[in-house]
Amino acid sequence: MCGITGFNWSDEKLLKKAMSALAHRGPDQEGHFTDKDVSLGHLRLSIIDLSEKGRQPMCNEDSSVWIVFNGEIYNFQDIKPLLKKHKFRSHSDTEVIIHAYEEWGVDCVNKFNGMWAFCIYDKKAQKLVLSRDRPGKKPLYYYWDGKKFIFGSELKAILAHGIKKEINQEAIDFYLTTGFIPSPLSVFKNVFKLEPRQTIVLDLKKKSLTKKYYYDIPKYAPVYDEQKLIDEARYLLKDATRLRLIADVPVGAFLSGGLDSSTVVGTMAEFTDLQKLHTFSIGFEGEYDETKYVNIVKDYFKTIHHHEYFKEEDFEQLLDKIYFFYDEPFGDYSNFPTFAVSRLARKFVTVSLSGDGGDEIFGGYTLHKIAAQMTALKVVPGFLRNLIYHLLPNVFSPMSFYSKVRQAFRLSLLPPEDFIAEAGSDFVYRPDSFKKWSSAKMREVLDSCDNNFVEAMIRYDLFYNTLGDNFLTKVDRASMANALEVRNPFLDYRFVELESKIPSKWKVSPFKTKVLMRKVIKGLVPDEIVYRGKWGFTPPLDKWIRQDKYSRQTEDALELLHGKGVVNDLWYDFYKNRVFKQDNSVYSNYRIRLFLLLKWFECWMK
Repeated sequence: MCGITGFNWSDEKLLKKAMSALAHRGPDQEGHFTDKDVSLGHLRLSIIDLSEKGRQPMCNEDSSVWIVFNGEIYNFQDIKPLLKKHKFRSHSDTEVIIHAYEEWGVDCVNKFNGMWAFCIYDKKAQKLVLSRDRPGKKPLYYYWDGKKFIFGSELKAILAHGIKKEINQEAIDFYLTTGFIPSPLSVFKNVFKLEPRQTIVLDLKKKSLTKKYYYDIPKYAPVYDEQKLIDEARYLLKDATRLRLIADVPVGAFLSGGLDSSTVVGTMAEFTDLQKLHTFSIGFEGEYDETKYVNIVKDYFKTIHHHEYFKEEDFEQLLDKIYFFYDEPFGDYSNFPTFAVSRLARKFVTVSLSGDGGDEIFGGYTLHKIAAQMTALKVVPGFLRNLIYHLLPNVFSPMSFYSKVRQAFRLSLLPPEDFIAEAGSDFVYRPDSFKKWSSAKMREVLDSCDNNFVEAMIRYDLFYNTLGDNFLTKVDRASMANALEVRNPFLDYRFVELESKIPSKWKVSPFKTKVLMRKVIKGLVPDEIVYRGKWGFTPPLDKWIRQDKYSRQTEDALELLHGKGVVNDLWYDFYKNRVFKQDNSVYSNYRIRLFLLLKWFECWMK
């Protein structure tokens, strides 16, 4: 796990300046390489092959191929025997990437099981090859103006070049709508994020950039053999966990008391003595606290457990510092406790396993249940749904019972690809750019599963909404700020292949989530965990932010950001006329996003 940066000309001084912006990602070692056509920099967090032989930038035998790499290729030991004609000088996965590229070219990424963002400099072919892993676990930004090409693990490495920080209004629209900025957009014009499962190639002579997806969304092909699916899921869980335990440094695990993290810890028992395993959790005071469930699991497995409470004073201490690491606006405020649990874990281990991805594979979100409910609703003839929609009272409150029912009937009458774009649009502002994007992505996933709406909603999350630029960004920045590597067994691409085989009705029903998964893990974790519902990892920020000191800042933020052109007139009117005039959970999220946008602005635009 590391930080990488570089550009398409030679300038050692500028390279070191960009590298210094990423120092937190790689505290163990740094290295750089310059040629007339390229500069490559690397900051290393040593995980595999801790020797000098694992140093980067790394090259092949004749120095014609160079690489800077952030991540882990978990199956590198399986690939290595296929590269017998190549001479290896280290025991690292980085060198396997180099020789795999020599053997199979840009298609080498199809051989990899892991998380990665890398740049390969092919000196003979005069090109740069950049790739990002399938789910988007590792980040990669790039700047391209037709002449200058700059890349970096984080946006700050590109900003070190002094590029003009011109706000991308479309990115702000996405941020205020969803809480994150999806690839390929970034908050600044001319800076982009490489998309998950994508490779780009820069021809250094022609100065041309080409992109392609190396991994397609699998076609939905349900297998109606429950035991076969359970057996395959259990095998994958064990093998994916086994691969993610390969390290030359101490490995621990996050343990929230939920299904996913508890399953990962339970599976680790196959490969390690749990009584020697360090596990980590964060609790909150009051109704938000999961400590009861954490205690059930840690007592069941008897791990060496470390637990801390995240309080308002902890939030205040992080508030002015966390946006150095999140150098784009980011609205998922569980990043605060994620930072805290990463800081706690780094005191004892360098690698921690996590349960991220389980909800996306097995259908774990409330929205997935809503999709099943909508499918059931569509059994009612369309003319009758239309009649009921118009007969129900139009109550101007997004949280009222009548509003929710009326919205359900309205949405059931629309094309399925417009569900996300139009959901809640009677009460919240939906920018045209978001509507167009979400409808296109929904159409794509609907096509991949024969218009199965429930399956499409799960895939929308898996490929576009909750993972790559959202939850995985949250964990990457929080963990790497503390020099901690986080690995996720459920993000093994083979689980995505399995997802395509599980019938949607065995993922989620109108009233239950993770239907098949609960059968997979029965006996592996305590029954209290098997049958518990979904509980988000969120601090009571919605309560804290209602206090006068934060509320005033939020209202002042609207005026400031509108005056600076960051928040446009349509958003300004929405906040003034709706968000600030009603107190409910829907508008509370918008208040929090505005408040956190201010904190980002204060960090990066002043």
